[in-house]
Amino acid sequence: MPAIRTDAPHPRGMHATQQTGNQPPLNILHIFSNWKWTGPAEHALNLALEHRRLGHDVTFACAAPPEGAPASILGIARERGIEPYTGCRLSKHFSPAGSLQDVLRLAGFIRQSGFDVVHTHMPNDHLLAGLAVRLGLAKAVLVRTSYDGSGIRAGARTRLCLRYLTDGFLTIAEATGSQIIKRRYLPEHKLWKTDVPVDLERFNPDRVAGCRDKFGLTPEAVVGGIVARVQTHRRFEVLLEALGIVVREFPGFKFMIIGRGTNIEKIAIKPAQAMGIRPNLIFTGYMKEDYVETLACLNFKIFLVPGSDGACRAVREAMAMGKPVIAARRGMLPELVEHQQHGLVIDDTAENIAEAILALVEHPDQREAMGRNARRKAQERFDSRLQAAGIIRVYEELIARKARPRWYHALTRRPKRTQQPAEDA
Repeated sequence: MPAIRTDAPHPRGMHATQQTGNQPPLNILHIFSNWKWTGPAEHALNLALEHRRLGHDVTFACAAPPEGAPASILGIARERGIEPYTGCRLSKHFSPAGSLQDVLRLAGFIRQSGFDVVHTHMPNDHLLAGLAVRLGLAKAVLVRTSYDGSGIRAGARTRLCLRYLTDGFLTIAEATGSQIIKRRYLPEHKLWKTDVPVDLERFNPDRVAGCRDKFGLTPEAVVGGIVARVQTHRRFEVLLEALGIVVREFPGFKFMIIGRGTNIEKIAIKPAQAMGIRPNLIFTGYMKEDYVETLACLNFKIFLVPGSDGACRAVREAMAMGKPVIAARRGMLPELVEHQQHGLVIDDTAENIAEAILALVEHPDQREAMGRNARRKAQERFDSRLQAAGIIRVYEELIARKARPRWYHALTRRPKRTQQPAEDA
């Protein structure tokens, strides 16, 4: 596979608190086609806020929530000090009439506002903003971030957006970049690999102490845990079977299930009672204010199935807290967790999960070394300010490319790759 470019947004060697070069501030529109507060929505808003802290002019656009809706992007953005633009519907899903109206409104808004960059974060806003930039003859470069950990969804919309409406594409996963190159959606020079950041000040193990008393845990207890909605497809039946094997070996082992679910009784609590391991489990429910303190109680974390957030944010947060991770060989998990370095990567049968748990229980020195490695990787790769500064460098490169005359691109266009002859046997 041709290597995906990682130099520009990669944090090593960049200074987050400084403007890159002597360039003037950029006028940036971040756009997110939804009103719900999700993992990708948080990533998009955090990036917009970091770009504003770096001194750039930033507008954040999202859908307005319905009346009486729970936590929304709009409400949380206001809490964090930015007033979003909600002049378009920006639905998560495409609809002919509403989308046409959005394209026309966005075209006028982008042209009148004089944006240098339009950064999209979802499939539908990618299409809407891409068409708006092209139809409005705007000078802005169009950038997309994909939070898909195992490949972008194929189809006519994807081909249209990537081949004709995209100046630059950021992916969080090697698999997604490889797929795009293989299917010739984009040339390699328009692709960058980036990491999804974590708040390293909040997820800092040195700032949390004495958290186990709340759950009746002793300092000596070995405690594992999982952070996930308790749903059938998250493989809780396999996890419980594995925990049954572990408890037979180590009756004092404790395991925290951090999350909620409408069917938690059926999926986890009653099966655990039937298996005789209910006393070993701690069901914390959904944790918000005390989430970091709860995470700090763990000696290691398990992650089996990526949810709606393909970036696997819960894994990144655990690594930032210095927790080794037992990760299934699914999605982008093997990219995040290097086997024997930051945890253990397994095929997630009950026997394999139990074997991995027992390995971390029985070898505390190895477990702690993996945790230190995980924290170090988080500091090097998941720093939000460094990521934001690196993405500004991508913007600047794309703007410079767009400003070059057509004859320059014709002279410097890369020759098409030719198939190499097979070697003689």
